[in-house]
Amino acid sequence: MSYKYTTTFDAEISPCEIGDASFISKASLHNLESLVPKGINFEDNIDLIGVAFNAAVVNRFNKNDDGIDSDTAIAYTKNFIHKPTNIEHDKERIVGHIANAGWSDYGTSKILTEQDIKGYSKPFNISLGAVVYKSANPSFAEALEKSVDSESPYHQSISTSWEVGFSEFVLAVGSEYTEDAKIIDNPNEIREMAGFLKAYGGPGCMDDGTPVKRLIKGKIYPLGIGYTSNPAADVKGVYMRKKEENPIVIRDKRDKNISQSKKTNVNLKKNKNSMEIEKVIDELKDLLGEKKFSQEAIASMTSTFTDAIKEKDEEFRAELQKAQEEKEAVANEHAELKSSVEDLKTKFEEAQTKIADYEAAIKAEQAIARFNERMDVLDQKFDLEDEDKEFLAQELKSIDEAEEAFAAFEEKLNVLWKHKSKEAKAEFEKQIEARIQEEVQKRLTTEDKVEESVASKTEEEILDGAEATEASVANSNETLSREEVSLRDKFSAAFDRSNIEIS
Repeated sequence: MSYKYTTTFDAEISPCEIGDASFISKASLHNLESLVPKGINFEDNIDLIGVAFNAAVVNRFNKNDDGIDSDTAIAYTKNFIHKPTNIEHDKERIVGHIANAGWSDYGTSKILTEQDIKGYSKPFNISLGAVVYKSANPSFAEALEKSVDSESPYHQSISTSWEVGFSEFVLAVGSEYTEDAKIIDNPNEIREMAGFLKAYGGPGCMDDGTPVKRLIKGKIYPLGIGYTSNPAADVKGVYMRKKEENPIVIRDKRDKNISQSKKTNVNLKKNKNSMEIEKVIDELKDLLGEKKFSQEAIASMTSTFTDAIKEKDEEFRAELQKAQEEKEAVANEHAELKSSVEDLKTKFEEAQTKIADYEAAIKAEQAIARFNERMDVLDQKFDLEDEDKEFLAQELKSIDEAEEAFAAFEEKLNVLWKHKSKEAKAEFEKQIEARIQEEVQKRLTTEDKVEESVASKTEEEILDGAEATEASVANSNETLSREEVSLRDKFSAAFDRSNIEIS
Protein backbone atom coordinates (compact mmCIF):
# COMPACT_ATOMS: atom_id res chain seq x y z
CA MET A 1 0.00 0.00 0.00
CA SER A 2 1.34 3.44 -0.90
CA TYR A 3 0.96 6.62 1.11
CA LYS A 4 1.33 10.23 0.12
CA TYR A 5 3.87 10.81 2.92
CA THR A 6 5.78 8.68 5.41
CA THR A 7 7.93 9.53 8.38
CA THR A 8 9.87 7.69 11.08
CA PHE A 9 9.94 8.38 14.79
CA ASP A 10 12.98 7.04 16.63
CA ALA A 11 13.37 5.69 20.12
CA GLU A 12 16.61 4.58 21.72
CA ILE A 13 17.13 1.37 23.64
CA SER A 14 19.86 1.97 26.23
CA PRO A 15 20.45 -0.24 29.27
CA CYS A 16 20.98 0.56 32.93
CA GLU A 17 21.06 -1.32 36.20
CA ILE A 18 18.10 -1.22 38.56
CA GLY A 19 18.78 1.32 41.24
CA ASP A 20 21.25 3.17 39.05
CA ALA A 21 21.23 6.93 39.69
CA SER A 22 20.16 7.62 36.14
CA PHE A 23 17.25 9.69 34.99
CA ILE A 24 14.95 6.66 34.79
CA SER A 25 14.33 5.18 38.22
CA LYS A 26 13.36 1.60 39.00
CA ALA A 27 9.83 2.65 39.84
CA SER A 28 9.27 4.60 36.61
CA LEU A 29 10.59 1.76 34.43
CA HIS A 30 8.45 -0.77 36.24
CA ASN A 31 5.47 1.31 35.14
CA LEU A 32 6.11 -0.10 31.65
CA GLU A 33 5.62 -3.68 32.91
CA SER A 34 1.93 -3.61 32.07
CA LEU A 35 2.74 -3.09 28.37
CA VAL A 36 4.77 -6.32 28.06
CA PRO A 37 2.55 -8.66 25.98
CA LYS A 38 0.19 -10.68 28.21
CA GLY A 39 -0.95 -14.23 27.71
CA ILE A 40 2.51 -15.48 26.73
CA ASN A 41 4.50 -17.82 28.94
CA PHE A 42 8.02 -16.64 28.17
CA GLU A 43 9.48 -19.43 30.32
CA ASP A 44 7.98 -22.07 28.05
CA ASN A 45 8.31 -20.05 24.86
CA ILE A 46 12.05 -19.60 25.00
CA ASP A 47 12.08 -18.44 21.36
CA LEU A 48 10.23 -15.26 22.36
CA ILE A 49 11.44 -12.12 24.13
CA GLY A 50 8.99 -9.65 25.64
CA VAL A 51 9.86 -5.93 25.56
CA ALA A 52 8.15 -2.64 26.33
CA PHE A 53 9.42 0.84 25.63
CA ASN A 54 8.49 4.47 25.19
CA ALA A 55 8.54 4.75 21.41
CA ALA A 56 8.09 8.48 20.84
CA VAL A 57 6.95 11.76 22.36
CA VAL A 58 3.64 13.40 21.46
CA ASN A 59 3.32 17.21 21.24
CA ARG A 60 7.00 17.54 20.40
CA PHE A 61 8.69 17.39 16.97
CA ASN A 62 11.32 14.81 16.04
CA LYS A 63 14.63 15.10 14.19
CA ASN A 64 12.77 15.01 10.87
CA ASP A 65 10.74 18.01 12.14
CA ASP A 66 7.60 15.84 12.14
CA GLY A 67 5.21 15.38 15.05
CA ILE A 68 1.71 14.53 16.16
CA ASP A 69 -0.60 16.06 18.74
CA SER A 70 -2.77 14.54 21.46
CA ASP A 71 -5.86 14.06 19.27
CA THR A 72 -3.91 12.14 16.62
CA ALA A 73 -2.17 10.03 19.27
CA ILE A 74 -5.49 9.11 20.88
CA ALA A 75 -7.04 8.22 17.52
CA TYR A 76 -4.27 6.04 16.09
CA THR A 77 -1.88 4.72 18.76
CA LYS A 78 -3.85 1.47 19.14
CA ASN A 79 -3.38 0.83 15.40
CA PHE A 80 0.25 -0.07 16.09
CA ILE A 81 -0.93 -3.35 17.62
CA HIS A 82 -0.17 -6.41 15.41
CA LYS A 83 2.15 -4.38 13.17
CA PRO A 84 5.55 -5.96 12.39
CA THR A 85 8.93 -5.06 13.76
CA ASN A 86 12.00 -5.37 11.52
CA ILE A 87 15.67 -4.45 11.18
CA GLU A 88 16.44 -1.02 9.69
CA HIS A 89 12.94 -0.71 8.18
CA ASP A 90 13.68 -3.64 5.88
CA LYS A 91 10.25 -5.23 5.57
CA GLU A 92 11.80 -8.57 4.52
CA ARG A 93 13.72 -8.87 7.80
CA ILE A 94 10.82 -9.28 10.21
CA VAL A 95 11.93 -10.06 13.78
CA GLY A 96 8.68 -9.70 15.74
CA HIS A 97 5.46 -7.79 16.16
CA ILE A 98 3.80 -5.17 18.36
CA ALA A 99 1.32 -6.63 20.82
CA ASN A 100 0.35 -3.73 23.03
CA ALA A 101 0.11 0.08 22.86
CA GLY A 102 -0.64 2.92 25.23
CA TRP A 103 0.67 6.13 26.68
CA SER A 104 2.88 7.12 29.60
CA ASP A 105 3.93 10.24 31.48
CA TYR A 106 6.84 12.12 29.93
CA GLY A 107 8.81 12.31 33.16
CA THR A 108 7.95 9.16 35.10
CA SER A 109 6.73 6.59 32.53
CA LYS A 110 3.57 6.22 34.59
CA ILE A 111 0.87 4.69 32.40
CA LEU A 112 -1.76 7.21 31.30
CA THR A 113 -5.34 6.69 30.21
CA GLU A 114 -7.15 8.30 27.31
CA GLN A 115 -8.97 10.50 29.79
CA ASP A 116 -5.60 11.67 31.15
CA ILE A 117 -4.31 12.86 27.79
CA LYS A 118 -7.51 14.15 26.22
CA GLY A 119 -6.99 17.87 25.64
CA TYR A 120 -3.48 17.61 27.11
CA SER A 121 -0.97 19.90 25.37
CA LYS A 122 2.22 18.95 27.23
CA PRO A 123 4.58 16.22 25.93
CA PHE A 124 3.82 12.59 26.80
CA ASN A 125 4.98 9.22 25.45
CA ILE A 126 3.51 6.73 23.04
CA SER A 127 4.49 3.45 24.70
CA LEU A 128 4.53 0.06 23.00
CA GLY A 129 4.92 -3.58 24.01
CA ALA A 130 6.40 -6.05 21.53
CA VAL A 131 7.49 -9.64 21.02
CA VAL A 132 10.86 -10.49 19.45
CA TYR A 133 11.19 -13.80 17.51
CA LYS A 134 14.49 -15.36 18.49
CA SER A 135 14.10 -18.14 15.97
CA ALA A 136 13.47 -15.76 13.04
CA ASN A 137 16.90 -14.18 13.42
CA PRO A 138 18.93 -15.67 16.28
CA SER A 139 21.84 -13.33 15.56
CA PHE A 140 19.66 -10.27 16.03
CA ALA A 141 18.03 -11.65 19.17
CA GLU A 142 21.47 -12.35 20.61
CA ALA A 143 22.64 -8.87 19.64
CA LEU A 144 19.54 -7.36 21.26
CA GLU A 145 20.23 -9.21 24.51
CA LYS A 146 23.87 -8.10 24.38
CA SER A 147 22.79 -4.52 23.89
CA VAL A 148 21.16 -4.58 27.34
CA ASP A 149 24.24 -6.11 28.93
CA SER A 150 26.36 -3.39 30.53
CA GLU A 151 29.41 -5.67 30.32
CA SER A 152 29.06 -6.22 26.59
CA PRO A 153 31.11 -4.23 24.03
CA TYR A 154 27.79 -3.78 22.19
CA HIS A 155 26.18 -2.08 25.14
CA GLN A 156 23.64 0.57 24.01
CA SER A 157 24.13 -0.34 20.35
CA ILE A 158 20.48 -0.83 19.29
CA SER A 159 17.61 1.63 19.05
CA THR A 160 14.11 1.62 17.59
CA SER A 161 12.10 3.84 15.27
CA TRP A 162 8.47 3.58 14.33
CA GLU A 163 7.09 4.50 10.94
CA VAL A 164 3.75 6.01 9.90
CA GLY A 165 2.09 6.84 6.61
CA PHE A 166 -0.19 9.89 6.26
CA SER A 167 -1.81 12.17 3.69
CA GLU A 168 -2.37 15.48 5.46
CA PHE A 169 -0.35 17.92 7.52
CA VAL A 170 -0.34 21.51 8.73
CA LEU A 171 2.59 23.73 9.67
CA ALA A 172 3.77 24.52 13.20
CA VAL A 173 5.97 27.63 13.34
CA GLY A 174 8.18 28.96 16.10
CA SER A 175 8.83 26.05 18.49
CA GLU A 176 9.63 22.34 18.79
CA TYR A 177 6.63 22.03 21.11
CA THR A 178 3.11 22.08 19.66
CA GLU A 179 1.68 24.16 22.52
CA ASP A 180 4.16 26.99 21.85
CA ALA A 181 4.01 26.87 18.05
CA LYS A 182 1.76 28.86 15.75
CA ILE A 183 -0.38 26.45 13.71
CA ILE A 184 -0.87 27.35 10.04
CA ASP A 185 -3.66 25.37 8.32
CA ASN A 186 -4.42 27.69 5.40
CA PRO A 187 -3.62 25.69 2.21
CA ASN A 188 -2.17 28.72 0.40
CA GLU A 189 0.13 29.59 3.29
CA ILE A 190 1.18 25.93 3.61
CA ARG A 191 2.13 25.83 -0.08
CA GLU A 192 4.11 29.07 0.25
CA MET A 193 6.05 27.88 3.31
CA ALA A 194 6.45 24.18 2.48
CA GLY A 195 9.87 24.87 0.97
CA PHE A 196 11.23 25.56 4.47
CA LEU A 197 10.43 21.98 5.62
CA LYS A 198 13.23 19.44 5.84
CA ALA A 199 10.94 16.92 4.14
CA TYR A 200 11.00 19.17 1.04
CA GLY A 201 14.75 19.75 1.15
CA GLY A 202 14.53 22.96 3.16
CA PRO A 203 16.59 23.99 6.20
CA GLY A 204 13.76 23.48 8.67
CA CYS A 205 13.48 27.19 9.44
CA MET A 206 12.72 30.53 7.82
CA ASP A 207 15.41 33.01 6.78
CA ASP A 208 15.34 34.64 10.22
CA GLY A 209 15.85 31.27 11.97
CA THR A 210 12.22 30.70 13.02
CA PRO A 211 11.58 26.91 13.10
CA VAL A 212 9.06 25.47 10.64
CA LYS A 213 7.73 21.97 11.52
CA ARG A 214 5.28 19.50 10.00
CA LEU A 215 2.34 18.55 12.24
CA ILE A 216 0.75 15.35 10.94
CA LYS A 217 -3.04 15.53 10.73
CA GLY A 218 -5.94 13.57 9.33
CA LYS A 219 -5.85 9.81 9.04
CA ILE A 220 -2.48 8.18 9.70
CA TYR A 221 -1.33 4.61 9.13
CA PRO A 222 1.05 3.12 11.71
CA LEU A 223 3.34 0.81 9.74
CA GLY A 224 5.42 -0.80 12.46
CA ILE A 225 8.78 -0.65 14.20
CA GLY A 226 12.33 -0.82 12.90
CA TYR A 227 15.31 -1.72 15.06
CA THR A 228 18.33 0.36 14.12
CA SER A 229 21.95 0.65 15.19
CA ASN A 230 21.90 4.45 15.42
CA PRO A 231 21.03 5.71 18.93
CA ALA A 232 18.23 8.22 18.79
CA ALA A 233 16.77 10.47 21.39
CA ASP A 234 14.10 11.76 23.70
CA VAL A 235 12.41 8.62 25.16
CA LYS A 236 11.67 7.23 28.59
CA GLY A 237 13.32 3.81 28.35
CA VAL A 238 12.75 0.15 27.49
CA TYR A 239 11.88 -2.70 29.79
CA MET A 240 12.98 -6.18 28.69
CA ARG A 241 11.60 -9.28 30.33
CA LYS A 242 14.03 -12.14 30.68
CA LYS A 243 13.79 -15.62 32.08
CA GLU A 244 15.21 -14.51 35.44
CA GLU A 245 12.96 -13.28 38.22
CA ASN A 246 14.77 -9.96 38.27
CA PRO A 247 14.14 -8.24 34.97
CA ILE A 248 16.78 -6.26 33.12
CA VAL A 249 15.82 -2.65 32.94
CA ILE A 250 16.87 -0.57 29.98
CA ARG A 251 17.82 2.99 30.69
CA ASP A 252 16.42 5.91 28.82
CA LYS A 253 18.98 8.16 27.20
CA ARG A 254 17.71 11.67 26.56
CA ASP A 255 18.72 13.78 23.64
CA LYS A 256 17.45 16.88 21.96
CA ASN A 257 15.36 15.05 19.36
CA ILE A 258 12.93 12.16 19.40
CA SER A 259 13.75 10.71 16.06
CA GLN A 260 16.38 10.28 13.43
CA SER A 261 16.41 11.38 9.83
CA LYS A 262 16.72 8.79 7.14
CA LYS A 263 19.91 10.57 6.15
CA THR A 264 21.42 9.82 9.55
CA ASN A 265 20.05 6.27 9.79
CA VAL A 266 22.99 3.88 10.09
CA ASN A 267 23.39 1.32 7.34
CA LEU A 268 24.54 -1.98 8.82
CA LYS A 269 26.55 -2.79 5.69
CA LYS A 270 28.64 0.34 6.20
CA ASN A 271 29.18 -0.02 9.95
CA LYS A 272 30.38 -3.30 11.44
CA ASN A 273 28.27 -3.07 14.58
CA SER A 274 26.92 -5.86 16.66
CA MET A 275 23.99 -6.84 14.46
CA GLU A 276 26.08 -6.86 11.31
CA ILE A 277 28.78 -9.00 12.96
CA GLU A 278 26.21 -11.51 14.08
CA LYS A 279 24.62 -11.51 10.65
CA VAL A 280 27.97 -12.07 8.91
CA ILE A 281 28.80 -14.96 11.23
CA ASP A 282 25.37 -16.47 10.70
CA GLU A 283 25.69 -16.25 6.92
CA LEU A 284 29.22 -17.68 7.13
CA LYS A 285 27.90 -20.70 9.05
CA ASP A 286 25.24 -21.28 6.41
CA LEU A 287 27.79 -20.99 3.60
CA LEU A 288 30.22 -23.42 5.25
CA GLY A 289 27.36 -25.82 5.87
CA GLU A 290 26.45 -25.71 2.19
CA LYS A 291 30.07 -26.58 1.35
CA LYS A 292 29.69 -29.78 3.41
CA PHE A 293 32.30 -28.85 6.03
CA SER A 294 32.15 -30.78 9.24
CA GLN A 295 30.62 -29.20 12.28
CA GLU A 296 34.02 -29.14 13.97
CA ALA A 297 35.57 -27.37 10.96
CA ILE A 298 32.69 -24.92 10.81
CA ALA A 299 33.02 -24.19 14.52
CA SER A 300 36.79 -23.74 14.20
CA MET A 301 36.60 -21.44 11.19
CA THR A 302 33.69 -19.51 12.63
CA SER A 303 35.61 -18.96 15.84
CA THR A 304 38.65 -17.75 13.90
CA PHE A 305 36.62 -15.43 11.73
CA THR A 306 34.67 -14.17 14.72
CA ASP A 307 37.83 -13.34 16.62
CA ALA A 308 39.28 -11.56 13.58
CA ILE A 309 36.09 -9.60 12.99
CA LYS A 310 35.79 -8.60 16.63
CA GLU A 311 39.46 -7.58 16.66
CA LYS A 312 38.92 -5.35 13.67
CA ASP A 313 35.71 -4.10 15.21
CA GLU A 314 37.59 -3.14 18.38
CA GLU A 315 40.23 -1.40 16.27
CA PHE A 316 37.50 0.43 14.43
CA ARG A 317 35.84 1.49 17.67
CA ALA A 318 39.23 2.58 19.03
CA GLU A 319 39.70 4.72 15.93
CA LEU A 320 36.23 6.14 16.38
CA GLN A 321 37.05 6.92 20.00
CA LYS A 322 40.29 8.57 18.96
CA ALA A 323 38.48 10.59 16.31
CA GLN A 324 35.90 11.62 18.89
CA GLU A 325 38.61 12.72 21.30
CA GLU A 326 40.35 14.67 18.54
CA LYS A 327 37.03 16.25 17.68
CA GLU A 328 36.49 17.23 21.30
CA ALA A 329 40.04 18.62 21.46
CA VAL A 330 39.37 20.73 18.38
CA ALA A 331 36.08 21.86 19.90
CA ASN A 332 37.86 22.84 23.13
CA GLU A 333 40.52 24.68 21.17
CA HIS A 334 37.81 26.45 19.23
CA ALA A 335 36.06 27.40 22.47
CA GLU A 336 39.32 28.76 23.91
CA LEU A 337 40.01 30.69 20.72
CA LYS A 338 36.49 32.07 20.76
CA SER A 339 36.94 33.12 24.38
CA SER A 340 40.25 34.78 23.49
CA VAL A 341 38.62 36.61 20.60
CA GLU A 342 35.81 37.79 22.87
CA ASP A 343 38.39 39.03 25.38
CA LEU A 344 40.25 40.91 22.65
CA LYS A 345 36.97 42.34 21.43
CA THR A 346 36.16 43.59 24.93
CA LYS A 347 39.60 45.18 25.30
CA PHE A 348 39.31 46.75 21.86
CA GLU A 349 35.93 48.25 22.75
CA GLU A 350 37.40 49.63 25.99
CA ALA A 351 40.32 51.16 24.05
CA GLN A 352 37.89 52.66 21.56
CA THR A 353 35.92 54.21 24.40
CA LYS A 354 39.07 55.73 25.93
CA ILE A 355 40.16 57.10 22.55
CA ALA A 356 36.73 58.59 22.00
CA ASP A 357 36.82 60.21 25.45
CA TYR A 358 40.32 61.60 24.78
CA GLU A 359 39.29 62.97 21.40
CA ALA A 360 36.21 64.53 22.95
CA ALA A 361 38.37 66.22 25.63
CA ILE A 362 40.81 67.53 23.00
CA LYS A 363 37.93 68.79 20.90
CA ALA A 364 36.44 70.55 23.93
CA GLU A 365 39.77 72.24 24.68
CA GLN A 366 40.09 73.34 21.08
CA ALA A 367 36.55 74.70 21.16
CA ILE A 368 37.33 76.75 24.30
CA ALA A 369 40.58 78.09 22.78
CA ARG A 370 38.78 78.98 19.54
CA PHE A 371 36.00 80.70 21.48
CA ASN A 372 38.46 82.80 23.51
CA GLU A 373 40.43 83.73 20.39
CA ARG A 374 37.31 84.85 18.56
CA MET A 375 36.10 86.85 21.56
CA ASP A 376 39.47 88.59 21.72
CA VAL A 377 39.28 89.47 18.02
CA LEU A 378 35.80 91.00 18.40
CA ASP A 379 36.65 92.70 21.70
CA GLN A 380 39.61 94.41 20.07
CA LYS A 381 37.52 95.43 17.07
CA PHE A 382 34.43 96.76 18.82
CA ASP A 383 33.78 98.94 21.84
CA LEU A 384 31.58 96.48 23.76
CA GLU A 385 29.31 96.79 26.76
CA ASP A 386 28.68 93.84 29.13
CA GLU A 387 25.38 93.11 27.39
CA ASP A 388 27.18 92.99 24.04
CA LYS A 389 29.70 90.49 25.38
CA GLU A 390 26.96 88.23 26.73
CA PHE A 391 25.25 88.31 23.34
CA LEU A 392 28.51 87.47 21.54
CA ALA A 393 29.25 84.58 23.91
CA GLN A 394 25.93 82.89 23.08
CA GLU A 395 26.29 83.47 19.35
CA LEU A 396 29.88 82.22 19.16
CA LYS A 397 28.91 78.90 20.78
CA SER A 398 26.60 78.09 17.86
CA ILE A 399 29.01 79.10 15.08
CA ASP A 400 30.76 76.26 13.20
CA GLU A 401 34.48 75.73 13.84
CA ALA A 402 35.32 76.54 10.21
CA GLU A 403 37.05 79.91 9.77
CA GLU A 404 34.69 80.72 6.89
CA ALA A 405 31.72 80.57 9.27
CA PHE A 406 33.37 82.99 11.73
CA ALA A 407 34.41 85.32 8.90
CA ALA A 408 30.78 85.50 7.70
CA PHE A 409 29.61 86.24 11.26
CA GLU A 410 32.27 88.93 11.68
CA GLU A 411 31.19 90.55 8.41
CA LYS A 412 27.62 90.77 9.70
CA LEU A 413 28.83 92.46 12.88
CA ASN A 414 30.80 94.96 10.79
CA VAL A 415 27.51 96.09 9.29
CA LEU A 416 25.28 95.85 12.36
CA TRP A 417 27.79 97.26 14.86
CA LYS A 418 29.46 99.83 12.63
CA HIS A 419 28.77 102.46 15.26
CA LYS A 420 30.56 100.29 17.86
CA SER A 421 33.72 99.81 15.83
CA LYS A 422 36.74 101.20 17.64
CA GLU A 423 38.30 102.25 14.34
CA ALA A 424 35.13 104.03 13.25
CA LYS A 425 34.82 105.74 16.63
CA ALA A 426 38.45 106.91 16.47
CA GLU A 427 37.88 108.37 13.02
CA PHE A 428 34.72 110.02 14.21
CA GLU A 429 36.51 111.53 17.21
CA LYS A 430 39.21 112.81 14.88
CA GLN A 431 36.59 114.50 12.71
CA ILE A 432 34.91 116.09 15.74
CA GLU A 433 38.23 117.38 17.03
CA ALA A 434 38.96 118.95 13.65
CA ARG A 435 35.60 120.68 13.61
CA ILE A 436 36.17 121.97 17.15
CA GLN A 437 39.54 123.40 16.16
CA GLU A 438 37.94 124.95 13.10
CA GLU A 439 35.24 126.56 15.22
CA VAL A 440 37.78 127.87 17.76
CA GLN A 441 39.83 129.36 14.94
CA LYS A 442 36.75 131.13 13.63
CA ARG A 443 36.06 132.66 17.01
CA LEU A 444 39.66 133.82 17.34
CA THR A 445 39.52 135.41 13.92
CA THR A 446 36.43 137.33 14.97
CA GLU A 447 38.20 138.71 18.07
CA ASP A 448 41.18 139.78 15.98
CA LYS A 449 38.89 141.84 13.76
CA VAL A 450 37.45 143.55 16.84
CA GLU A 451 40.91 144.43 18.03
CA GLU A 452 41.84 145.82 14.59
CA SER A 453 38.72 147.98 14.74
CA VAL A 454 39.81 149.39 18.05
CA ALA A 455 43.30 149.98 16.70
CA SER A 456 41.93 151.93 13.73
CA LYS A 457 40.63 154.79 15.88
CA THR A 458 42.28 158.16 15.27
CA GLU A 459 45.44 158.97 17.00
CA GLU A 460 43.78 161.99 18.41
CA GLU A 461 41.03 159.89 19.95
CA ILE A 462 43.63 157.63 21.36
CA LEU A 463 45.76 160.42 22.68
CA ASP A 464 42.75 162.11 24.18
CA GLY A 465 41.95 159.04 26.07
CA ALA A 466 45.43 158.07 26.90
CA GLU A 467 46.66 158.62 30.40
CA ALA A 468 49.27 155.95 30.75
CA THR A 469 53.01 156.23 30.30
CA GLU A 470 55.15 154.44 27.80
CA ALA A 471 55.74 151.70 30.32
CA SER A 472 52.02 151.39 30.66
CA VAL A 473 51.63 150.81 26.95
CA ALA A 474 54.11 148.07 27.10
CA ASN A 475 52.18 146.49 29.91
CA SER A 476 48.96 146.83 27.89
CA ASN A 477 50.47 144.83 25.04
CA GLU A 478 51.46 142.13 27.45
CA THR A 479 47.98 142.11 28.84
CA LEU A 480 46.52 141.90 25.36
CA SER A 481 48.72 138.93 24.58
CA ARG A 482 47.54 137.16 27.70
CA GLU A 483 43.94 137.94 26.84
CA GLU A 484 44.44 136.45 23.38
CA VAL A 485 45.70 133.17 24.92
CA SER A 486 42.91 133.25 27.42
CA LEU A 487 40.33 133.59 24.68
CA ARG A 488 41.76 130.62 22.77
CA ASP A 489 41.57 128.50 25.90
CA LYS A 490 38.07 129.64 26.59
CA PHE A 491 36.92 128.84 23.08
CA SER A 492 38.63 125.50 23.16
CA ALA A 493 37.01 124.71 26.47
CA ALA A 494 33.67 125.83 25.17
CA PHE A 495 34.00 123.40 22.22
CA ASP A 496 35.42 120.51 24.20
CA ARG A 497 34.16 117.02 22.98
CA SER A 498 32.63 116.32 26.33
CA ASN A 499 30.43 119.40 26.07
CA ILE A 500 29.10 118.51 22.63
CA GLU A 501 26.13 116.26 22.00
CA ILE A 502 25.74 114.88 18.49
CA SER A 503 22.28 113.90 17.38
